[in-house]
Amino acid sequence: MDFHLDRNVGLLGVAFLCIFFGYASVQQYLVLYFSEMGHTELGFQSLILVYLFYGLFNPISAIFVSKYGAKSCMICSSLFYSLFILTLLSKSVFLVFASSILLGIAAAFLWTGQHSYLIRASNKNLYGSNSGIFGALNAIGSTAGIIALGVLVSAFHYTLPFLIYSIFPLVGTALLLGIKDIRPKKKADPLNLLKKSLSSMTALRISTIWIVLSFVSGLMFGIIPLRIKAVFGIQYIGILMALFYILPIFTAYLFGKMSDLRGRGGMVLFSYVLLISGILSLYMSAQAMFLILGIFLLALNSAMMGPVIMALVGDISNEKNLEFLTSVFSTIQKVGILGALILGQAYYNDIASICIVSLMIALISFMAVFPLFRMKKEKIREMIGRETQ
Repeated sequence: MDFHLDRNVGLLGVAFLCIFFGYASVQQYLVLYFSEMGHTELGFQSLILVYLFYGLFNPISAIFVSKYGAKSCMICSSLFYSLFILTLLSKSVFLVFASSILLGIAAAFLWTGQHSYLIRASNKNLYGSNSGIFGALNAIGSTAGIIALGVLVSAFHYTLPFLIYSIFPLVGTALLLGIKDIRPKKKADPLNLLKKSLSSMTALRISTIWIVLSFVSGLMFGIIPLRIKAVFGIQYIGILMALFYILPIFTAYLFGKMSDLRGRGGMVLFSYVLLISGILSLYMSAQAMFLILGIFLLALNSAMMGPVIMALVGDISNEKNLEFLTSVFSTIQKVGILGALILGQAYYNDIASICIVSLMIALISFMAVFPLFRMKKEKIREMIGRETQ
């Protein structure tokens, strides 16, 4: 299997490796950090604010990225990841909430810029491969960060590790300065494109993929660490949660390349099998074996779908609507994460109810996308193109 690495894609991946070495690790411990201070709800509320403002500002981010370029937007927004980590140490509710809001806004610009840049920097035959390379690099940073933070927190508690981890997003910012500035070639009315992208029925049906995947991500951030602590103990959180980052290191490029060769549709449909199996396993997670199995299946699905859905956006978009479709899918994604976090905050001791809701969402999403993925990607792109003209 040939391996292709574009310089800009590689540098983009290394930059995100550094950013999320710092942030993803801290995020995994966020609920636990506040839980140990007797304020479990504050961890959930912080995450809710991040994803609420992420979703609210996604549409606006598409306008800025299409006008000013992905590079500039990513550089500016990446600075707020360090700020967020530092404000956690203040233990001030006001500062934590304020930085959560700012981080949510920044994340919208960072990830809309990343999706836009990755597709525009890639040959269309390498969307999956390049998405896999990016995903693997990003996962290396997150995995190493989570494992190291678990060791550091055990030895030094939270203050010193959080201070150290706040430096890494700044290193990522410096690396982003070195990528080529790539912007859309065709100019279009951004407000009109945004409005039509948000109302495209085909895009909205496909966006249910992001809803179900992000709902599970929300569970991962909030519920699963607490479940691991209850069944195994706190020392196993870093080890088991690292599966979500270890598996992409070894499989992201493989899955991305496979999707280039065999098509994205079949892999999307297979992901529902993994999702439903993983949720059913979590339903029975009072037994340690099923908790481990559920985490593994959900982590494997996440590893597969990371590069696939990034490449899928390139398949079904065109030169004009790429950033705007990206913002639609990202906005819907945040709805899923918010739903999981809100549900998790209310019912974090009732894993059965959470799993039942997750299964219902997965089945509804499957029914929405199954007819579409029996079509060729060119047909789907044409349908969305007409709906966003």
